[in-house]
Amino acid sequence: MKKKAVALMAGLMMTASAICFASVPSGSIALEGVAPGSSVEAAKAKLGTPNYAGDKLYFPNGIMIDVADYNPNLVEEIETYSAGATPGGVKVGMNESVLSDVYGRADKVDRDYDDTEYIYFSSDYRLKMEFKVVGGTIVKIKCEMRD
Repeated sequence: MKKKAVALMAGLMMTASAICFASVPSGSIALEGVAPGSSVEAAKAKLGTPNYAGDKLYFPNGIMIDVADYNPNLVEEIETYSAGATPGGVKVGMNESVLSDVYGRADKVDRDYDDTEYIYFSSDYRLKMEFKVVGGTIVKIKCEMRD
């Protein structure tokens, strides 16, 4: 009986670990072709000339880049409330159901009173992508390097 219980627990743990992580490919975590970890110069080449505000770059199309504190030429985070698309074609304004269609089950879901955040980690666990949803509609996309 003890062996059956141990085998059952091991099976449940393996099943749970397989279900918990969507693990999207690292190349799928980007906005308008700019990924966390890219150079700022490469981002400017794709997005145009930004306005600067300290370590943040604001592009005319509505995309914001946060530059790494330890390297002024490294994109640490890229986000938008209005423009751009992920490599999977997900954009602000789309219905939240597109997330599971494109990326599968989220690794983490944070529900609040008036919004929900769907979080996906890259398969190498270095990057993450967050989608903020209000009323069933995606209102923010953020891609970032993990701490």
